[in-house]
Amino acid sequence: RINKELSQKPEYRDTISIILKKTSSLLRSLSVKDIANLRRCGDSALFLGSDARYTKDIPDETVQLTVTSPPFLNIVQYADDNWLRCWFNDIDYKEINAKITIAKDIDSWSNFIREVFKELFRVTKPGGWVAFEVGEIRSGKIKLEEYVAPAGLESGFKCEGILINEQVFTKTSNIWGIKNNSKGTNSNRIVLFRK
Repeated sequence: RINKELSQKPEYRDTISIILKKTSSLLRSLSVKDIANLRRCGDSALFLGSDARYTKDIPDETVQLTVTSPPFLNIVQYADDNWLRCWFNDIDYKEINAKITIAKDIDSWSNFIREVFKELFRVTKPGGWVAFEVGEIRSGKIKLEEYVAPAGLESGFKCEGILINEQVFTKTSNIWGIKNNSKGTNSNRIVLFRK
């Protein structure tokens, strides 16, 4: 899209060799045991693209750990921001966009999150954990953990704590007009629940 707007044609790059080189670099620190464990897990892994409120393919009380982050109201356009990943994996990002729940107000978002927590409670093993990452929105006026913690408690989880991470923005963030702790999502929180 950018190339079209700027009337430019990028030079050809051998993407396959670039991807293989990058993959090799990322995997170089793995031990033989690590690789064997990843293969073993990969054989039994379940990859779903379904709504988190309805995961019928996951049996009751079978998940030890869930690490997730829901859509932050209507702040981020997830499908548009991930079009390249979708393209690489032969996924239609517009189809994905139609499946993502984007609530327009905090009440709708809270209702969605409560439904997600009911399903998380169903699939989580006794003693299992949920790490639920959220942030602040509307220039820090709304802190989403204040809505997530009650939803988790209501579904039956125990809230073990909330980790708050203050962001130090990078040069890339500054390009988009985000200044450290003044605009945008300046911190994120991980709300830890145990069943």
